[in-house]
Amino acid sequence: MFPFYSYRLMKSSSKFNSLGGFPDLESFKDESGKYGYREKHSGKVFIAPQFDAAHSFHEGVAVAMIDHKYGFIDRHGLAVVKFDYDWAHSFHNGLALVERNGRYGYINQEGKEIVPIVYEHIADFHEGLAPVKLHDKWGFIDPSGKVVIPPRFDDSWCFNESLAAVRMDEKWGFIDKTGHLLIPLQYDFAWNFKEDVAAVKQNGKWGYIDKAGQEFLPFLYDEADSFSKGLAEVKLDTLWGVIDKTGTWQRNEECI
Repeated sequence: MFPFYSYRLMKSSSKFNSLGGFPDLESFKDESGKYGYREKHSGKVFIAPQFDAAHSFHEGVAVAMIDHKYGFIDRHGLAVVKFDYDWAHSFHNGLALVERNGRYGYINQEGKEIVPIVYEHIADFHEGLAPVKLHDKWGFIDPSGKVVIPPRFDDSWCFNESLAAVRMDEKWGFIDKTGHLLIPLQYDFAWNFKEDVAAVKQNGKWGYIDKAGQEFLPFLYDEADSFSKGLAEVKLDTLWGVIDKTGTWQRNEECI
């Protein structure tokens, strides 16, 4: 097995973070093409170059790669999760998304599978749930790996403002966190709710609906984005611009 080396910290090091007195580390590549870690401010090497890839530290550990396999190391350069994955993402809230043989799941920092590595795709957790794809259908799981909404949708977005846009039979609608369809599957496309309204497309035009499924702004736009801070970018004929929630144009420009 490839050896792991680490350099002892010198007591005189001046730039430290709050993680057990360790300095702020960054990855670097040496002349041989191997990656290690050094202290950002002084350039002092703390973990000797030995990895084929090395990512930033998150929650005390970093993704690294050896011989085309990904694992996780601590700030001593020691493997805390074995190099057993075809791809891996950094830890967030105690979980890391990993891939093996084209399937995805989540592990904890001990390498235990919290979400089994069986899914064709997994999106990020949002509002406590993550979309997962299994047998070409989408559903939702919680951080313990429990299937909260069984996979049955052709496509889905993450939850936002307690609702998620989903697609079945080429039409989009919105579900709540129990999987109940609150707004019928009737739109050609849909963005998630933001600031209590959602941009949706119907019969070739975009408009906005509220959480009761009622029309908020009429279906007259050729393109439409979600609202942010009370404004949304839209296109009407050849004109791109920004509207407020009354539909009043705040600024616009001709398409080139």
